[in-house]
Amino acid sequence: MGKNPKVTGSATVGGKAKVAGHAEVSGEAKVSGKSKVSGHAVVTGSAVISGSAWVHGHASVSGSAKVVDHSEVKGSAVLGDKCKVSGHAEVGGKAKLSGRSQVSGSAVVSGDAVLTDNAWVSGQAEVAGKAVINGDAAVAGAAEILKESHVVTLTDQDSGVVWTAYRTRHDGRQILKGRTMVEESEAPKELLQATRKAWYSRG
Repeated sequence: MGKNPKVTGSATVGGKAKVAGHAEVSGEAKVSGKSKVSGHAVVTGSAVISGSAWVHGHASVSGSAKVVDHSEVKGSAVLGDKCKVSGHAEVGGKAKLSGRSQVSGSAVVSGDAVLTDNAWVSGQAEVAGKAVINGDAAVAGAAEILKESHVVTLTDQDSGVVWTAYRTRHDGRQILKGRTMVEESEAPKELLQATRKAWYSRG
């Protein structure tokens, strides 16, 4: 431990984990493995920081949120509820994650982006700006989500399957059926029409 870090309550720091700077770990939070909490970061509640994860800057992790593997949470990002950041994912800026949202792979979430409910961001996806991803929406691959309208979802009323269309780099479009990438020809026409209206209409 360095400078003035605080570990209070029933919080535990184990393994080769480090709490440094002015960071605070409290409540029943667990910091383990080779993970690090530094800067002015706050980890509280029942949050878990493990693996080689790093939480720093002015980031806040609370509730039952998990930051694991080689992931990084920085800036003024706020994680709560049961969200999870894993793999080599990065969450920064003023991004807010809540619900059971997940960020994994090498995905990057930044800016004022908001992920809620069961939102899932993976692969090489970039979510930034004022983007909002919620419900059961899933984005992956080369997604580049910069505002709320860049993600359109449609739930099949008969099967309950959630279809998601999202913007990719260079103004492309990717379709997911559940969490599986599919060809545009398989997508419901209503979904494709909704993306055209959301992305290309002026108004």
